[in-house]
Amino acid sequence: MAAKSKVDQAVFLDPRAALLLLVFVTVVVFTQQSFYLELALVTALVGLFLCCGLFISGMKFILVFGFLLALQYYIFPAAPKIFADFFAILTAYSRKVFPCLMIGTFIVKTAPVRYLILAMRKWRFPQKLVIPLSVTIRYFPAIREEIGHIRDAMKLRKVTGAARFEAVLVPLMFSAVNTADELGAAAVTRGIENPAPKTSVIDPAAGRSDGKS
Repeated sequence: MAAKSKVDQAVFLDPRAALLLLVFVTVVVFTQQSFYLELALVTALVGLFLCCGLFISGMKFILVFGFLLALQYYIFPAAPKIFADFFAILTAYSRKVFPCLMIGTFIVKTAPVRYLILAMRKWRFPQKLVIPLSVTIRYFPAIREEIGHIRDAMKLRKVTGAARFEAVLVPLMFSAVNTADELGAAAVTRGIENPAPKTSVIDPAAGRSDGKS
């Protein structure tokens, strides 16, 4: 079982169990069309969030899923046909990928990147896949942090109106490029491209909670 990660969890899942769960959820949502199966799957995933201490995230997903259902079954039927046809397709696809988004969020919030990399190496994933994934997973939190810094700078300078768009977009574009270069350089410095067998102080093992999930 994986050690304690980002949140104060009541249940711990091995990253490999979470990845298998992601594959299972993806197969189910794209091969089944039953609404009740979709509802049961979302309910089970919310239960998993709650068991792992992610109460706020679980409640947010419940609200978003309920909003999507309200749009599709109550609001769009009463809306103009052109408006309903356009947004109904978007809503339908959002519902289709919603469980995948849930389990992806669960993995990001509960499994540090080093655990995911170790799990992929345990399964003999090729380095050509491990390296891009490890950099990508670290990329989005870095960009989110940079957006927070940009917002703080705009508040200090009291940027308002249409100027906010430019004040966010331009620094973010430069920051995105620099962040990608820095993460790539950091990964190379840590020897991620070294073909020699990797060692780790972490030894994840599947446990009872992994089987229950």
